[in-house]
Amino acid sequence: KGNFLTLGYGQNTIGRGDNVRLKLDFGDAEVSRESNAIVTYDPKSRNFYLSPGTGQNLTYLDEEPVLSPTIINSGVKINIGQTTLRLVQLCDKDFDWQD
Repeated sequence: KGNFLTLGYGQNTIGRGDNVRLKLDFGDAEVSRESNAIVTYDPKSRNFYLSPGTGQNLTYLDEEPVLSPTIINSGVKINIGQTTLRLVQLCDKDFDWQD
């Protein structure tokens, strides 16, 4: 019960299909095959953003639906279907892997 996925620079599509960057294939059929959500890391601003994907299912940030790009911080809970994700942020204003 628990796993981790590594985010990359730019857009990280999330879904359970083979064409997404972060595959959530843990048996939760409520996660869209295609992009259910997108987590974007912008190395210039060093911010993470959560956006809705192209799938039909909603993504929730702290129990609120994500309907437009929203800045997210370390520790937030992201719900996709019955799956709960937690962002553990290693890059921030003071550190980026490109430093």
